[in-house]
Amino acid sequence: MSVKISREDVERALSELTVLERIARELQARLLALESSIGEHNRCLELLDEMAKSQGEIRGLMPIGGGVLVEGVITNPDVFKVNIGDNVFIEMSLDKCRGWLLARKQRLEQARVEAGRALQSYSERIEAIRRFLASIEKVAGPEPAGEGGT
Repeated sequence: MSVKISREDVERALSELTVLERIARELQARLLALESSIGEHNRCLELLDEMAKSQGEIRGLMPIGGGVLVEGVITNPDVFKVNIGDNVFIEMSLDKCRGWLLARKQRLEQARVEAGRALQSYSERIEAIRRFLASIEKVAGPEPAGEGGT
């Protein structure tokens, strides 16, 4: 028993492959952004832990943008202004700030897991389509000159 595959089937597979490859690239970019944000949260949590150990003022270099740092002094390491979204800031104690960051980091890690699973699923489908197209190419052989539009 043979299966007949039409030109439309091949075109649909190529179209689906194009869409899935675009989605896979977007998921890879999302994973990189999530990794970066998780790293930023880890660095912030480490700094908060160091601040909790300190007594009094803390001196350090603070980024002001464009790769420029300024020497600064944190005079009150017990109160923080936290951006909770849409540039809305609220004051939090060190412990509350740390807890809030941990919760947000956990949500980011969950999003990373979900994006990784989605990428794996799309990658499997992409490979299946590539195998399908390769098998068709193998059976059909090269297209005769003059019929491919070249």
